[in-house]
Amino acid sequence: MTYQSKPTSDGTYRIKVLDQDLFIESVPGNDSSLKLAPISQSNSRQKWKLARVPGQTDAWTIASVEDNSGVRYHKTPDTYWGYGYPLPLTGPSERWIIQERTASGKTFSKIKLNGSSNPFDSCSPGSDAVNFYYDNVSITKAPKQCYVFELLPDEPSQASAMDVIFIQDITGSQQPYIDNARATIGSIYSELNLNFVPGNFRVGLITFRDHPPQDLSMVTKVYPLTPDLGVIETRLGDLVATGGGDGPEAQSDALADALTANWNDDAVKVVILITDSPPHGTRISPSDYIDSFPEGCPQQNNPLNIAKRMKSLGITLHVIACQPTLDREFKGARAFYEGLTRKTGGRVFPIVNPDTLASYIVGSLTETADRENLVRSFESEIRKQAKINGTSNVSDISTQVYSDFKSKGIQLKTFVIEDTEEQNDQAGQNAQIWYEAKQLADAKTKLQAVGVSSAVPKYREGVQQKTELKVQPISLFQVEGVVQRCLSKPL
Repeated sequence: MTYQSKPTSDGTYRIKVLDQDLFIESVPGNDSSLKLAPISQSNSRQKWKLARVPGQTDAWTIASVEDNSGVRYHKTPDTYWGYGYPLPLTGPSERWIIQERTASGKTFSKIKLNGSSNPFDSCSPGSDAVNFYYDNVSITKAPKQCYVFELLPDEPSQASAMDVIFIQDITGSQQPYIDNARATIGSIYSELNLNFVPGNFRVGLITFRDHPPQDLSMVTKVYPLTPDLGVIETRLGDLVATGGGDGPEAQSDALADALTANWNDDAVKVVILITDSPPHGTRISPSDYIDSFPEGCPQQNNPLNIAKRMKSLGITLHVIACQPTLDREFKGARAFYEGLTRKTGGRVFPIVNPDTLASYIVGSLTETADRENLVRSFESEIRKQAKINGTSNVSDISTQVYSDFKSKGIQLKTFVIEDTEEQNDQAGQNAQIWYEAKQLADAKTKLQAVGVSSAVPKYREGVQQKTELKVQPISLFQVEGVVQRCLSKPL
Protein backbone atom coordinates (compact mmCIF):
# COMPACT_ATOMS: atom_id res chain seq x y z
CA MET A 1 0.00 0.00 0.00
CA THR A 2 0.99 3.60 -0.53
CA TYR A 3 0.65 5.98 2.43
CA GLN A 4 0.72 9.75 2.57
CA SER A 5 1.22 12.00 5.55
CA LYS A 6 -2.16 13.74 5.25
CA PRO A 7 -5.31 13.51 3.10
CA THR A 8 -4.93 15.43 -0.12
CA SER A 9 -8.41 15.39 -1.62
CA ASP A 10 -11.95 14.28 -0.82
CA GLY A 11 -12.06 10.52 -1.03
CA THR A 12 -12.02 7.19 0.77
CA TYR A 13 -9.03 6.43 3.02
CA ARG A 14 -7.62 3.92 5.43
CA ILE A 15 -6.03 5.64 8.43
CA LYS A 16 -2.93 3.88 9.75
CA VAL A 17 -0.70 4.29 12.80
CA LEU A 18 2.60 5.62 11.46
CA ASP A 19 5.03 2.89 12.58
CA GLN A 20 2.59 0.10 13.39
CA ASP A 21 0.36 -2.10 11.23
CA LEU A 22 -2.78 -0.85 12.99
CA PHE A 23 -5.72 0.92 11.36
CA ILE A 24 -8.63 2.95 12.72
CA GLU A 25 -11.73 0.75 12.60
CA SER A 26 -15.36 1.45 13.41
CA VAL A 27 -17.01 -0.73 16.05
CA PRO A 28 -20.80 -0.56 15.47
CA GLY A 29 -23.63 -1.51 17.84
CA ASN A 30 -24.81 -0.32 21.24
CA ASP A 31 -21.23 0.20 22.40
CA SER A 32 -20.06 1.92 19.21
CA SER A 33 -16.49 3.15 19.26
CA LEU A 34 -13.30 3.42 17.27
CA LYS A 35 -10.46 0.97 17.75
CA LEU A 36 -7.08 0.11 16.24
CA ALA A 37 -6.90 -3.23 14.43
CA PRO A 38 -4.67 -5.07 11.93
CA ILE A 39 -5.53 -4.45 8.30
CA SER A 40 -8.39 -6.31 6.66
CA GLN A 41 -8.63 -5.68 2.92
CA SER A 42 -12.32 -6.58 2.79
CA ASN A 43 -13.40 -4.79 5.99
CA SER A 44 -15.31 -1.62 5.07
CA ARG A 45 -15.23 -0.56 8.75
CA GLN A 46 -11.58 0.39 8.14
CA LYS A 47 -12.54 2.70 5.27
CA TRP A 48 -13.41 6.33 5.89
CA LYS A 49 -14.87 9.01 3.66
CA LEU A 50 -12.99 12.26 4.25
CA ALA A 51 -14.24 15.60 2.89
CA ARG A 52 -12.75 19.06 3.25
CA VAL A 53 -14.70 21.69 5.17
CA PRO A 54 -14.93 24.65 2.76
CA GLY A 55 -13.11 27.80 3.84
CA GLN A 56 -11.31 26.17 6.78
CA THR A 57 -7.66 25.09 6.81
CA ASP A 58 -6.97 21.41 7.60
CA ALA A 59 -10.61 20.82 8.59
CA TRP A 60 -12.35 17.62 7.44
CA THR A 61 -15.48 15.62 8.05
CA ILE A 62 -15.05 11.88 8.61
CA ALA A 63 -17.72 9.27 7.88
CA SER A 64 -17.69 5.47 7.91
CA VAL A 65 -18.01 3.69 4.58
CA GLU A 66 -19.76 0.84 6.43
CA ASP A 67 -22.94 2.75 7.31
CA ASN A 68 -22.17 6.40 6.43
CA SER A 69 -22.23 7.37 10.11
CA GLY A 70 -20.26 10.46 11.03
CA VAL A 71 -17.45 10.47 13.59
CA ARG A 72 -18.47 12.42 16.69
CA TYR A 73 -16.97 13.43 20.03
CA HIS A 74 -18.38 11.47 22.99
CA LYS A 75 -17.75 11.84 26.71
CA THR A 76 -19.15 10.00 29.73
CA PRO A 77 -18.49 10.35 33.49
CA ASP A 78 -16.19 7.34 33.45
CA THR A 79 -14.31 8.31 30.31
CA TYR A 80 -10.60 7.47 30.64
CA TRP A 81 -8.82 10.52 32.05
CA GLY A 82 -11.86 12.60 31.16
CA TYR A 83 -10.84 13.41 27.61
CA GLY A 84 -13.60 11.56 25.74
CA TYR A 85 -13.72 9.35 22.69
CA PRO A 86 -14.25 9.79 18.96
CA LEU A 87 -16.85 7.31 17.76
CA PRO A 88 -19.36 6.81 14.94
CA LEU A 89 -22.85 8.09 15.71
CA THR A 90 -25.90 8.68 13.54
CA GLY A 91 -25.84 12.04 11.85
CA PRO A 92 -23.21 14.20 10.18
CA SER A 93 -19.57 14.20 11.21
CA GLU A 94 -18.16 16.95 13.36
CA ARG A 95 -15.24 18.95 12.04
CA TRP A 96 -11.84 17.41 12.59
CA ILE A 97 -8.47 19.08 12.22
CA ILE A 98 -5.93 16.83 10.49
CA GLN A 99 -2.66 18.53 11.36
CA GLU A 100 0.58 17.55 9.62
CA ARG A 101 3.72 17.18 11.75
CA THR A 102 7.35 16.19 11.31
CA ALA A 103 9.36 14.50 14.05
CA SER A 104 12.36 12.16 14.10
CA GLY A 105 12.66 12.63 10.33
CA LYS A 106 9.14 11.32 9.68
CA THR A 107 6.07 13.19 8.49
CA PHE A 108 2.56 12.25 9.65
CA SER A 109 -0.64 13.84 10.96
CA LYS A 110 -2.50 14.16 14.24
CA ILE A 111 -6.30 14.17 14.34
CA LYS A 112 -8.05 16.63 16.68
CA LEU A 113 -11.58 17.84 17.26
CA ASN A 114 -11.87 21.36 15.87
CA GLY A 115 -10.95 23.74 18.71
CA SER A 116 -9.34 21.05 20.89
CA SER A 117 -5.66 20.47 21.60
CA ASN A 118 -5.96 16.73 22.38
CA PRO A 119 -5.43 14.28 19.47
CA PHE A 120 -6.63 10.76 18.73
CA ASP A 121 -4.66 8.20 20.72
CA SER A 122 -5.01 4.68 22.03
CA CYS A 123 -3.33 4.81 25.38
CA SER A 124 -5.91 3.16 27.67
CA PRO A 125 -4.13 0.27 29.47
CA GLY A 126 -5.25 -3.09 28.08
CA SER A 127 -7.53 -1.55 25.46
CA ASP A 128 -7.34 -0.95 21.72
CA ALA A 129 -10.00 1.78 21.89
CA VAL A 130 -9.23 5.13 20.30
CA ASN A 131 -9.53 8.03 22.73
CA PHE A 132 -8.10 11.51 23.28
CA TYR A 133 -4.93 12.33 25.17
CA TYR A 134 -2.34 15.08 25.54
CA ASP A 135 -0.53 16.04 22.33
CA ASN A 136 3.01 14.67 22.68
CA VAL A 137 5.77 15.80 20.30
CA SER A 138 7.66 12.50 20.71
CA ILE A 139 6.75 9.65 18.35
CA THR A 140 8.33 7.19 20.77
CA LYS A 141 6.26 8.36 23.76
CA ALA A 142 2.99 8.65 21.84
CA PRO A 143 3.20 6.35 18.78
CA LYS A 144 -0.57 5.97 18.46
CA GLN A 145 -1.13 9.69 18.05
CA CYS A 146 0.66 9.63 14.68
CA TYR A 147 -1.28 8.67 11.54
CA VAL A 148 -0.74 8.29 7.80
CA PHE A 149 -3.39 7.84 5.12
CA GLU A 150 -3.94 5.43 2.25
CA LEU A 151 -6.14 6.91 -0.45
CA LEU A 152 -8.37 4.21 -1.92
CA PRO A 153 -9.51 4.62 -5.54
CA ASP A 154 -13.10 4.09 -6.59
CA GLU A 155 -11.94 0.79 -8.04
CA PRO A 156 -10.55 -1.90 -5.70
CA SER A 157 -7.49 -0.66 -3.80
CA GLN A 158 -5.48 -3.42 -5.36
CA ALA A 159 -5.58 -4.22 -9.06
CA SER A 160 -8.44 -6.65 -9.67
CA ALA A 161 -6.81 -8.38 -12.65
CA MET A 162 -3.39 -8.72 -14.25
CA ASP A 163 -2.23 -10.01 -17.64
CA VAL A 164 1.49 -10.80 -18.05
CA ILE A 165 3.20 -11.81 -21.27
CA PHE A 166 6.73 -13.17 -21.08
CA ILE A 167 8.77 -12.61 -24.23
CA GLN A 168 11.55 -15.17 -23.99
CA ASP A 169 14.71 -15.16 -26.07
CA ILE A 170 15.34 -18.84 -26.93
CA THR A 171 18.70 -18.42 -28.64
CA GLY A 172 22.22 -19.31 -27.56
CA SER A 173 22.86 -19.01 -23.83
CA GLN A 174 19.26 -18.52 -22.69
CA GLN A 175 18.57 -22.07 -21.48
CA PRO A 176 19.21 -21.27 -17.76
CA TYR A 177 16.64 -18.45 -17.94
CA ILE A 178 14.12 -20.69 -19.71
CA ASP A 179 14.59 -23.38 -17.06
CA ASN A 180 14.20 -20.91 -14.21
CA ALA A 181 11.14 -19.31 -15.82
CA ARG A 182 9.56 -22.77 -16.00
CA ALA A 183 10.39 -23.48 -12.36
CA THR A 184 9.07 -20.07 -11.31
CA ILE A 185 5.87 -19.69 -13.28
CA GLY A 186 3.70 -21.85 -11.01
CA SER A 187 4.58 -19.86 -7.88
CA ILE A 188 4.18 -16.34 -9.27
CA TYR A 189 0.51 -16.04 -8.36
CA SER A 190 1.00 -16.91 -4.67
CA GLU A 191 4.19 -14.86 -4.28
CA LEU A 192 2.66 -11.68 -5.72
CA ASN A 193 0.18 -11.47 -2.83
CA LEU A 194 -2.05 -9.06 -4.77
CA ASN A 195 -5.40 -10.65 -3.87
CA PHE A 196 -6.41 -11.48 -7.42
CA VAL A 197 -9.23 -13.86 -8.10
CA PRO A 198 -7.19 -16.75 -9.55
CA GLY A 199 -8.91 -16.58 -12.95
CA ASN A 200 -8.08 -12.87 -13.19
CA PHE A 201 -4.33 -13.50 -13.24
CA ARG A 202 -3.29 -14.69 -16.68
CA VAL A 203 0.08 -15.42 -18.25
CA GLY A 204 1.09 -15.66 -21.91
CA LEU A 205 4.33 -16.51 -23.68
CA ILE A 206 6.01 -15.34 -26.88
CA THR A 207 9.29 -16.91 -27.93
CA PHE A 208 11.69 -15.67 -30.60
CA ARG A 209 14.89 -16.41 -32.46
CA ASP A 210 15.73 -14.59 -35.70
CA HIS A 211 14.91 -14.07 -39.37
CA PRO A 212 16.32 -16.21 -42.18
CA PRO A 213 19.03 -16.72 -43.16
CA GLN A 214 20.33 -16.07 -39.64
CA ASP A 215 17.95 -18.67 -38.23
CA LEU A 216 15.79 -21.04 -40.27
CA SER A 217 13.82 -22.59 -37.40
CA MET A 218 11.44 -19.76 -36.43
CA VAL A 219 11.07 -16.03 -35.96
CA THR A 220 8.41 -15.93 -33.22
CA LYS A 221 5.82 -18.21 -31.68
CA VAL A 222 2.84 -17.03 -29.62
CA TYR A 223 1.13 -18.85 -26.75
CA PRO A 224 -2.08 -16.99 -25.73
CA LEU A 225 -2.81 -15.57 -22.29
CA THR A 226 -4.32 -18.17 -19.99
CA PRO A 227 -5.20 -18.44 -16.28
CA ASP A 228 -3.81 -21.99 -16.35
CA LEU A 229 -0.19 -21.42 -15.39
CA GLY A 230 0.49 -25.11 -15.85
CA VAL A 231 0.03 -24.69 -19.59
CA ILE A 232 2.77 -22.05 -19.78
CA GLU A 233 4.98 -24.13 -17.50
CA THR A 234 4.65 -27.04 -19.95
CA ARG A 235 5.41 -24.79 -22.92
CA LEU A 236 8.57 -23.51 -21.23
CA GLY A 237 9.60 -27.09 -20.50
CA ASP A 238 9.52 -27.87 -24.21
CA LEU A 239 11.85 -25.01 -25.18
CA VAL A 240 15.47 -25.48 -26.15
CA ALA A 241 17.81 -22.48 -26.50
CA THR A 242 19.71 -22.72 -29.76
CA GLY A 243 20.53 -20.83 -32.94
CA GLY A 244 20.04 -17.13 -33.49
CA GLY A 245 22.76 -16.39 -36.04
CA ASP A 246 24.24 -12.90 -35.57
CA GLY A 247 24.07 -10.93 -32.32
CA PRO A 248 20.75 -9.05 -32.62
CA GLU A 249 17.57 -11.10 -32.72
CA ALA A 250 13.85 -10.80 -33.53
CA GLN A 251 12.83 -8.88 -30.40
CA SER A 252 10.92 -6.33 -32.50
CA ASP A 253 8.74 -9.05 -34.04
CA ALA A 254 7.98 -10.52 -30.63
CA LEU A 255 7.05 -7.08 -29.26
CA ALA A 256 4.75 -6.57 -32.26
CA ASP A 257 3.06 -9.91 -31.52
CA ALA A 258 2.40 -8.73 -27.96
CA LEU A 259 0.31 -5.82 -29.24
CA THR A 260 -2.29 -8.17 -30.69
CA ALA A 261 -2.50 -10.57 -27.74
CA ASN A 262 -5.83 -11.47 -26.15
CA TRP A 263 -5.52 -8.76 -23.46
CA ASN A 264 -8.18 -8.12 -20.81
CA ASP A 265 -8.98 -4.41 -21.22
CA ASP A 266 -9.55 -3.97 -17.47
CA ALA A 267 -6.37 -5.73 -16.34
CA VAL A 268 -2.96 -4.33 -15.41
CA LYS A 269 -1.06 -5.27 -18.58
CA VAL A 270 2.65 -6.10 -18.44
CA VAL A 271 5.18 -7.42 -20.95
CA ILE A 272 8.48 -8.79 -19.61
CA LEU A 273 11.21 -9.29 -22.23
CA ILE A 274 14.04 -11.60 -21.12
CA THR A 275 17.10 -11.31 -23.37
CA ASP A 276 20.85 -10.76 -23.59
CA SER A 277 20.90 -9.01 -26.99
CA PRO A 278 19.36 -6.00 -28.78
CA PRO A 279 16.96 -6.00 -31.75
CA HIS A 280 18.19 -5.37 -35.27
CA GLY A 281 18.84 -1.81 -36.35
CA THR A 282 19.87 -0.29 -33.02
CA ARG A 283 23.68 -0.41 -33.04
CA ILE A 284 25.48 2.94 -33.05
CA SER A 285 28.49 2.00 -35.18
CA PRO A 286 29.18 -0.91 -37.61
CA SER A 287 32.30 -1.67 -35.56
CA ASP A 288 30.27 -2.32 -32.38
CA TYR A 289 28.98 -5.78 -33.36
CA ILE A 290 27.68 -7.69 -36.40
CA ASP A 291 24.09 -6.92 -37.43
CA SER A 292 22.86 -8.61 -40.60
CA PHE A 293 19.86 -6.27 -40.74
CA PRO A 294 21.41 -2.92 -39.81
CA GLU A 295 18.41 -0.92 -41.03
CA GLY A 296 16.09 -2.76 -38.65
CA CYS A 297 13.58 -5.59 -38.62
CA PRO A 298 13.03 -7.17 -42.08
CA GLN A 299 9.28 -7.10 -41.38
CA GLN A 300 9.41 -3.34 -40.71
CA ASN A 301 8.48 -3.74 -37.05
CA ASN A 302 9.78 -0.51 -35.47
CA PRO A 303 10.28 -1.08 -31.72
CA LEU A 304 9.96 2.66 -31.01
CA ASN A 305 6.51 2.77 -32.62
CA ILE A 306 5.57 -0.46 -30.88
CA ALA A 307 6.46 1.06 -27.49
CA LYS A 308 4.35 4.11 -28.31
CA ARG A 309 1.44 1.84 -29.15
CA MET A 310 1.98 -0.12 -25.92
CA LYS A 311 1.72 3.14 -23.98
CA SER A 312 -1.62 3.96 -25.59
CA LEU A 313 -2.92 0.47 -24.78
CA GLY A 314 -1.80 0.70 -21.15
CA ILE A 315 0.88 -1.98 -21.53
CA THR A 316 4.02 -1.61 -19.40
CA LEU A 317 7.20 -3.07 -20.91
CA HIS A 318 10.01 -4.26 -18.64
CA VAL A 319 13.27 -5.77 -19.86
CA ILE A 320 15.22 -8.28 -17.78
CA ALA A 321 18.68 -7.73 -19.24
CA CYS A 322 20.92 -10.78 -18.90
CA GLN A 323 24.36 -9.66 -17.76
CA PRO A 324 27.19 -9.26 -18.35
CA THR A 325 26.50 -10.30 -21.96
CA LEU A 326 24.20 -7.43 -22.92
CA ASP A 327 26.50 -4.66 -21.70
CA ARG A 328 29.82 -6.17 -22.69
CA GLU A 329 29.02 -7.64 -26.12
CA PHE A 330 26.55 -5.04 -27.39
CA LYS A 331 27.71 -1.46 -26.95
CA GLY A 332 24.80 0.90 -26.34
CA ALA A 333 22.16 -1.85 -26.12
CA ARG A 334 21.32 -1.07 -22.49
CA ALA A 335 20.69 2.58 -23.34
CA PHE A 336 18.34 1.51 -26.13
CA TYR A 337 16.31 -0.64 -23.76
CA GLU A 338 16.32 2.10 -21.11
CA GLY A 339 14.76 4.53 -23.60
CA LEU A 340 12.35 1.94 -25.00
CA THR A 341 10.94 0.80 -21.66
CA ARG A 342 10.68 4.36 -20.40
CA LYS A 343 8.23 5.11 -23.24
CA THR A 344 5.80 2.72 -21.51
CA GLY A 345 6.64 3.61 -17.91
CA GLY A 346 8.70 0.44 -17.57
CA ARG A 347 12.25 -0.32 -16.43
CA VAL A 348 15.34 -2.31 -17.32
CA PHE A 349 16.30 -4.85 -14.65
CA PRO A 350 19.90 -6.13 -15.05
CA ILE A 351 20.25 -9.72 -13.88
CA VAL A 352 23.43 -11.75 -13.36
CA ASN A 353 22.26 -15.02 -11.81
CA PRO A 354 19.45 -16.94 -13.59
CA ASP A 355 18.53 -18.54 -10.26
CA THR A 356 17.20 -15.16 -9.04
CA LEU A 357 14.74 -14.77 -11.94
CA ALA A 358 11.72 -15.44 -9.69
CA SER A 359 12.47 -12.43 -7.49
CA TYR A 360 12.83 -10.24 -10.60
CA ILE A 361 9.46 -11.30 -11.94
CA VAL A 362 7.66 -10.85 -8.63
CA GLY A 363 9.43 -7.56 -7.91
CA SER A 364 8.72 -6.00 -11.29
CA LEU A 365 5.05 -7.06 -11.26
CA THR A 366 4.50 -5.89 -7.68
CA GLU A 367 5.99 -2.47 -8.42
CA THR A 368 3.84 -2.15 -11.56
CA ALA A 369 0.64 -3.07 -9.72
CA ASP A 370 1.38 -0.58 -6.92
CA ARG A 371 2.05 2.15 -9.47
CA GLU A 372 -1.26 1.37 -11.18
CA ASN A 373 -3.04 1.97 -7.88
CA LEU A 374 -1.51 5.46 -7.84
CA VAL A 375 -2.68 5.98 -11.42
CA ARG A 376 -6.22 5.10 -10.40
CA SER A 377 -6.06 7.33 -7.34
CA PHE A 378 -4.58 10.44 -8.95
CA GLU A 379 -5.62 10.27 -12.59
CA SER A 380 -8.29 12.98 -12.30
CA GLU A 381 -5.93 15.32 -10.40
CA ILE A 382 -3.10 14.85 -12.89
CA ARG A 383 -5.38 15.38 -15.88
CA LYS A 384 -6.72 18.52 -14.22
CA GLN A 385 -3.15 19.77 -13.65
CA ALA A 386 -2.34 19.19 -17.34
CA LYS A 387 -5.45 21.11 -18.36
CA ILE A 388 -4.66 24.03 -16.03
CA ASN A 389 -1.09 24.23 -17.36
CA GLY A 390 -2.23 23.86 -20.94
CA THR A 391 0.34 21.14 -21.66
CA SER A 392 0.59 17.39 -22.01
CA ASN A 393 4.39 17.40 -21.69
CA VAL A 394 5.12 14.49 -19.37
CA SER A 395 8.41 15.90 -18.04
CA ASP A 396 6.93 19.30 -17.14
CA ILE A 397 3.90 17.84 -15.37
CA SER A 398 5.99 15.15 -13.66
CA THR A 399 8.17 17.78 -12.00
CA GLN A 400 5.10 19.41 -10.44
CA VAL A 401 3.47 16.12 -9.48
CA TYR A 402 6.73 14.87 -7.95
CA SER A 403 6.92 17.95 -5.74
CA ASP A 404 3.31 17.39 -4.68
CA PHE A 405 3.83 13.67 -4.01
CA LYS A 406 6.99 14.40 -2.05
CA SER A 407 5.18 16.87 0.20
CA LYS A 408 2.45 14.28 0.78
CA GLY A 409 4.92 11.54 1.67
CA ILE A 410 3.72 9.26 -1.14
CA GLN A 411 5.58 5.96 -1.23
CA LEU A 412 5.77 3.10 -3.71
CA LYS A 413 6.75 -0.55 -3.55
CA THR A 414 9.99 -0.52 -5.50
CA PHE A 415 12.17 -3.34 -6.79
CA VAL A 416 15.68 -2.16 -5.94
CA ILE A 417 18.68 -3.70 -7.71
CA GLU A 418 22.38 -3.10 -7.38
CA ASP A 419 23.84 -2.71 -10.88
CA THR A 420 26.87 -4.90 -11.47
CA GLU A 421 28.07 -3.00 -14.56
CA GLU A 422 29.40 0.55 -14.54
CA GLN A 423 27.30 3.00 -16.57
CA ASN A 424 28.59 6.33 -17.91
CA ASP A 425 26.92 9.67 -18.52
CA GLN A 426 26.89 9.18 -22.30
CA ALA A 427 24.82 6.04 -21.90
CA GLY A 428 22.24 8.08 -19.98
CA GLN A 429 22.17 10.71 -22.73
CA ASN A 430 21.71 8.01 -25.36
CA ALA A 431 18.82 6.55 -23.38
CA GLN A 432 17.15 9.98 -23.43
CA ILE A 433 17.62 10.15 -27.21
CA TRP A 434 15.98 6.76 -27.67
CA TYR A 435 13.14 7.80 -25.35
CA GLU A 436 12.40 10.88 -27.44
CA ALA A 437 12.95 9.27 -30.84
CA LYS A 438 10.24 8.07 -33.22
CA GLN A 439 12.43 6.42 -35.86
CA LEU A 440 15.58 4.32 -35.47
CA ALA A 441 17.44 6.24 -38.16
CA ASP A 442 16.65 9.61 -36.57
CA ALA A 443 17.97 8.47 -33.20
CA LYS A 444 21.19 7.03 -34.60
CA THR A 445 22.21 10.38 -36.10
CA LYS A 446 22.32 11.80 -32.56
CA LEU A 447 23.79 8.91 -30.58
CA GLN A 448 27.36 9.05 -29.32
CA ALA A 449 29.70 6.07 -29.00
CA VAL A 450 30.02 4.40 -25.63
CA GLY A 451 32.79 2.18 -24.41
CA VAL A 452 32.55 -1.43 -23.36
CA SER A 453 31.26 -1.65 -19.80
CA SER A 454 33.16 -3.24 -16.96
CA ALA A 455 32.11 -4.71 -13.66
CA VAL A 456 31.58 -2.53 -10.62
CA PRO A 457 34.75 -3.09 -8.53
CA LYS A 458 33.17 -5.06 -5.70
CA TYR A 459 31.55 -7.49 -8.15
CA ARG A 460 34.93 -8.32 -9.64
CA GLU A 461 35.61 -10.09 -6.36
CA GLY A 462 32.59 -12.37 -6.70
CA VAL A 463 30.17 -10.41 -4.48
CA GLN A 464 26.56 -11.46 -5.11
CA GLN A 465 24.16 -8.99 -6.70
CA LYS A 466 21.68 -7.58 -4.17
CA THR A 467 17.98 -7.12 -4.85
CA GLU A 468 15.18 -5.97 -2.57
CA LEU A 469 11.48 -5.14 -2.81
CA LYS A 470 10.82 -2.29 -0.41
CA VAL A 471 8.45 0.58 0.22
CA GLN A 472 10.24 3.88 -0.28
CA PRO A 473 9.48 7.48 -1.30
CA ILE A 474 8.41 7.61 -4.93
CA SER A 475 11.14 8.82 -7.31
CA LEU A 476 10.85 11.37 -10.10
CA PHE A 477 11.36 8.56 -12.62
CA GLN A 478 8.45 6.62 -11.11
CA VAL A 479 6.27 9.74 -11.02
CA GLU A 480 6.97 10.14 -14.72
CA GLY A 481 5.56 6.65 -15.24
CA VAL A 482 2.43 7.53 -13.26
CA VAL A 483 1.91 10.76 -15.21
CA GLN A 484 2.54 9.05 -18.52
CA ARG A 485 -0.04 6.36 -17.73
CA CYS A 486 -2.62 8.92 -16.58
CA LEU A 487 -2.29 11.11 -19.68
CA SER A 488 -2.23 8.18 -22.12
CA LYS A 489 -5.42 6.54 -20.80
CA PRO A 490 -8.48 7.21 -23.00
CA LEU A 491 -11.10 9.53 -21.51
